Amino acid sequence: MPPGVPTRTLLVALAIAVVVAFGVLGAISAAEHRALDAESEHVAQQLGSAPCLTDWGVDEGAGPRRDASVTGVTAASIRVDVTIPYAYTTETDDGAVYADTASEATYEVSLAGLRRVRGDDVSPC
Repeated sequence: MPPGVPTRTLLVALAIAVVVAFGVLGAISAAEHRALDAESEHVAQQLGSAPCLTDWGVDEGAGPRRDASVTGVTAASIRVDVTIPYAYTTETDDGAVYADTASEATYEVSLAGLRRVRGDDVSPC
C-alpha cells in the first residue's frame, strides 16, 4: 500500500461518522420541535373549545417550562416526551380563578408523521 492510504481511509471514515452524527442530531432536534409544536396545537384546541374559560394562553404562566426530551429511538421513529405550559382564567361565583399548569405528553415522530401516544387530558371545565 502506498504511504498515506491508511491515513486517508481513516480521515474519510471519520468524516462519514461526523456527517452521520450530525444527521442523527438534526433528526432528534427536528423531532423534538415537531412534538412541541403538535402538543402546543393540541392544548390550544382544547382550551379554545372550553366554554368555561374567560382567558387562556399556551406557553404562558408561572408553571413548568416548555421542554422536550427524546426517550427512545428506533429505525422507524423517535419517541419524544414534551411539556407545554399554559394558563387560563375562569369565573366562579366567588370571582375569577387563575391557573398555571402544564400538559405532559409523549409523541412518536417518524418521517410519515407523528402521533400522540399518551398525554394529559386538557379539559379545565
